[in-house]
Amino acid sequence: MKTDGRLIRRKRIGLGHGMNRFAALAGISGAALSRIENGQRQPRPETLKKITNALGCQVYEVIAEENSDGARSSHPAPSDENSSIHQR
Repeated sequence: MKTDGRLIRRKRIGLGHGMNRFAALAGISGAALSRIENGQRQPRPETLKKITNALGCQVYEVIAEENSDGARSSHPAPSDENSSIHQR
């Protein structure tokens, strides 16, 4: 299981937070958040939980999915809205 820092960055920016402001909100350093978002470091489970709590999302929403060829890709989070067929 590998964290996708791009997903963290996308969600953080979507909430309107700058890096240092968000890092303080999550209780981690700006440098640590930068390394995580840039894929230079994988967060410890407790750090990942702090980040996802501050983002207001679940851990699985920032995990990269591994393809059958070993490549990793981002995947959208499941949602009730997308999983059901809408009828008019």
